[in-house]
Amino acid sequence: MSRPVPVAVLLEMRASGIRKPLAVTWEDGTRYEITTSRYVGFQKAKSAGSGECWLCRIEGHDIPLYYCTLTGRWWMDGKGAPEPAPAPEAYRRCKDRAYRPDS
Repeated sequence: MSRPVPVAVLLEMRASGIRKPLAVTWEDGTRYEITTSRYVGFQKAKSAGSGECWLCRIEGHDIPLYYCTLTGRWWMDGKGAPEPAPAPEAYRRCKDRAYRPDS
């Protein structure tokens, strides 16, 4: 099972508008240098959703890196189960309806 992992990306933005990822910082703070990257277009991710995809060569492996144009966030596929959604909070009354001001 895989999960989306938000990552920080060091990016080179050229005058022509071409983006080139140079390094990725994983969620635990580990930084990985990208030796080569190749834009492959809009693709579906294994974990969740879809976005613009770059195949990045990191430590001898080709790993997909995704970018969502709607949110402006980068993510990669991570291992493990996705984090569960937060439990809803129990209902609590905002104000006491029995309260009557002194008249």
